[in-house]
Amino acid sequence: MSKTKNSISKVFDLNAIEPKPRTKSQLWLKDVGFDEGPWYHERMGLRELEDFLEVAGNRIDHVKIATMQVLGHPKEWLERKNDLYKKHSIEPYLDHGYFIKAFKKGKVNEAIDVAADLGFSAMEFMNTFGDIPENQIKAWCNHAIKNGMNIIYEHHPESGWDKTKKNTPATLKQIIESAEPFFEYGAFSMLIDHEEIELHDSKSDVLTGVLEHFGKNKVAFEVTSPKEAEVRWYSDILNYFELFGTDCNLTNIMPSQVMLIDPLRSGERPAEILFDKYPELVSVKDK
Repeated sequence: MSKTKNSISKVFDLNAIEPKPRTKSQLWLKDVGFDEGPWYHERMGLRELEDFLEVAGNRIDHVKIATMQVLGHPKEWLERKNDLYKKHSIEPYLDHGYFIKAFKKGKVNEAIDVAADLGFSAMEFMNTFGDIPENQIKAWCNHAIKNGMNIIYEHHPESGWDKTKKNTPATLKQIIESAEPFFEYGAFSMLIDHEEIELHDSKSDVLTGVLEHFGKNKVAFEVTSPKEAEVRWYSDILNYFELFGTDCNLTNIMPSQVMLIDPLRSGERPAEILFDKYPELVSVKDK
């Protein structure tokens, strides 16, 4: 048997994965549990998760536990899932859908309490376009922090909050003014929803201005979910790398996509058959 001191990484000149905690090149996972239908085709149960994290855990920084999973899966099961993620230094958080459902029930503080009991480390809030007073949002953020939870801010177009509103691109000033109160209330990061990103063309300097203002370590860009377009995530990632750098933080990454992200950052690209199967990706073939 060979006793070589070489390794796969050395032989193939693979880039080392930066150890955690990372401020750049972060990967934010999306976990839908068994809440697959009708949108998703990949599940993440506890047995799959343990195996998955043994392989990919060092590549993941945060994980969004989809809201319907939180509402519909057993309490003890969710606690075990959160513990598994934490074992691999991955922060489980609640997305803005959880906040919206709690707000509609008039029970945001109670929702924060039960989420903290489940072992969630963070909660995502969103811009409400003046519909909720700033002092109320601040109080909710403080309540989450008192429960040991970190704060995440996600910026959406107005239609993300009010479905009757038309999507219009935000100005740099609008994004900054929406985000800064949340950072003052304790947020450690802001996520930019893919629908906001899609409203800006490649020549727009609004989103690069957000990076310059807050710093690359405090901003993550959301890729399109397969719920909305099966392979749009791939072109999103390459476009983000071109606009924001290959070390930008990415969010809404599905488990099946995780192992491809670092090779893409390093310049590797899939075989040509990808573009035969998905002609809609031809526009990013040479990126």
